[in-house]
Amino acid sequence: MLLWHCNYHPDGGQLFWPLDGKPFVVPVARPGDDLKAEDFVALWSDGSFGIYIHPGIWHEGVFPVTPSGRFFDKQGKVHARVSCDLANELGVLLNVPLPGAI
Repeated sequence: MLLWHCNYHPDGGQLFWPLDGKPFVVPVARPGDDLKAEDFVALWSDGSFGIYIHPGIWHEGVFPVTPSGRFFDKQGKVHARVSCDLANELGVLLNVPLPGAI
């Protein structure tokens, strides 16, 4: 998976919950305006639990490890968003290796 975009929500968090019990990853980075590609990690769920992203945490959407996945996605009432175009602003694409279909 190559990632060119990320964002954070200053006013509320976001929950990703797997509806089909399949594994997934969510790329995240610590809060702050001095964003660097090396700050990112990929949070992994085996599909038995969801991942909640606190306000201010850089992230992108949920990425299933299998060919498909269904998710419940819930955000705060205010959908404020600060975005970063990683390719244009930092000159990079993030690479998150995903294992083969499970």
